[in-house]
Amino acid sequence: MTVLASGIMSPVGEQAHVTLSGDISGRYVVTHEQPDGELTLVPDTSAAAILNRLGHEQATLEEFEAEYGSLRPPDDEG
Repeated sequence: MTVLASGIMSPVGEQAHVTLSGDISGRYVVTHEQPDGELTLVPDTSAAAILNRLGHEQATLEEFEAEYGSLRPPDDEG
């Protein structure tokens, strides 16, 4: 199995993220790091990672309203 990993270790209090490519690919979160460097990874289930896996981007308010209608109340309300 061939897997390449790239990522940035985050500051204390934040979990590090890595991106794998090869036989296993996608964004993962480092949940534990052993002193010998062994890592425990779980899939990144953040909204951004899910959208990325599906090939989608978050819509802007203007794009959303063009598709589904205004989210703002009519002028005579509120």
